[in-house]
Amino acid sequence: MSTCKPVIIIGAGLAGLAAAYELGEEVLILETREEIGGVARTFSHRGFKYDLGPHVLYFRNQQIKEFVSDILDGEWIKQERRARIVIAGETIDYPVQEGFMRSTALKERYLTEILKASGQRGNTFEETARNLYGEGLAKDFFIPYNKKLWQHPLDEMNNEMMADYLPSFPKDDLRLLVQGKPPGRGANACFFYPTQGGIGTLTRKLAENQRYEVKLSTEVATVNFRERWVETADDSRYRYSHLISTIPLPELVRISFSPECRFTVGNLKSVGMVFVHLALTHPLNNDSHWVYYPQPDVIFHRISIPGNYTNNMTPDSKGSLVAEVSFPSDTAPNIDSITIRVTEDVVKLRIIENPRDIIDTDTKVIRYAYVFPSTQSLELRKELLSKYAHKGIILAGRYALWEYGNMESAIAQGLKAAKHIKETGS
Repeated sequence: MSTCKPVIIIGAGLAGLAAAYELGEEVLILETREEIGGVARTFSHRGFKYDLGPHVLYFRNQQIKEFVSDILDGEWIKQERRARIVIAGETIDYPVQEGFMRSTALKERYLTEILKASGQRGNTFEETARNLYGEGLAKDFFIPYNKKLWQHPLDEMNNEMMADYLPSFPKDDLRLLVQGKPPGRGANACFFYPTQGGIGTLTRKLAENQRYEVKLSTEVATVNFRERWVETADDSRYRYSHLISTIPLPELVRISFSPECRFTVGNLKSVGMVFVHLALTHPLNNDSHWVYYPQPDVIFHRISIPGNYTNNMTPDSKGSLVAEVSFPSDTAPNIDSITIRVTEDVVKLRIIENPRDIIDTDTKVIRYAYVFPSTQSLELRKELLSKYAHKGIILAGRYALWEYGNMESAIAQGLKAAKHIKETGS
C-alpha cells in the first residue's frame, strides 16, 4: 500500500505535535508508541498520576509563552520553583552555590574555599569543578552528582559544553549573599504547570480537534531520501513532499543510512532513565517540587513529588514520589533490582519512615534521556545534521537535534520546522 501526504512527521512528541498543529490537515504523524506525547506524557496508575520527572514550563520567548497559553486556554498556574539538594546531611535550596549560604555549618565548610578558588577552567571535569567551587563543594556535590547522572567518564565531556554543567558563579553574588541580598534570578526561577492532568495535558490539547492524522503503534522501518518515501514495519509505504523527524538521531540513522554509517552512531553517547513511581499511604512532609541527591551510595540522583505541582496528581490523603535512575543508553537496566534499591534508599534517607508506607510501585523506562556531550559525539552530530539538511530532512526536538533542550525549545523547533515548510512550499 502506498499513500501520499505533503508532510510526514516521524514522532508524536512535543516538537512533532507543535509542527503538525501549525501545518494542519496536510500532515501525517507516524508514532511508534500507543499514545502521543513522547517524554512529555503523564501516566496514570491506580488513581495516581505522574510525569517522567520534573516537566515544567518556563519561557524566554514571549511568542512561545503566548502559544502555550492559548493551547492550555490559560489553565495553568505559575509557581516559584522549590528545588532542593541533600548535601552533607542537610537539605538546602537549589542552586547549591547559593543554598549552602543559609546554613552556618555548610557556610563554614564551603565559603572560604569557593572565595579562594581560582575560577579557571581546567583540563578535566574534576579539575574544573575544584577550580570553580573549591575542594569541598566539588567533592560533595558537583563530581558525585554528575557521575551518577551521566554514567560516562566525565573527562570525556567536551570542554565547551562542560560550562553548562559547571557554571561559573560570580564571587560578587556570594558577597551579596553574605550581606543577605539574593542575586538576580533566571527565567527558570518560576515555572508554569497545567492546573489539571499533569504535563501531558499540553500534548493532549495540542492534538485535540486538529485536522492532521496520527497513526499510533506505527514504527517507521525505512526512510528513502531519493524517492521521498517512508516505509513502516507493516510494509505500508507513505510518500512525502516534506519530512520532519523528531525521533532520536541514532534511530533515524538506523532507518535511513547504510550499515557502515549506522556503525558510527555508537559514538553518539547518551543516558537513558528509569522512573520509579512510589504510591504512598500519605503525603510526604516535604513541599519540594524536586530534590537532588549527589550521594554515591544512593541509587537515584533526583526525586520529584507530583502532588506538589497540583493537588489532583494523587488521591485524597495519599502521596507519591518519582525517583530517577540513569543508565548508559547502550545497556539494559535491571528494572527489578533498581526498584528494590529505590525503595530501600527512600527509607534509608528517611524520605519515608517505613516500607509499609509504599502502597504500590510503577516503572517507566526511556532509552534516550540526556545526550552526553563528548567531543567525538558533537563532531559526529555536526556531520549528521549537515547530511540530513543536504537531503532536505528537517530535524526538530532535543533528541532529533541531539542536544539538551527544554519544553520551550522543543515547541519552538517544531514551529520553526512548520514555518520553513510554509515558506518553501512544495
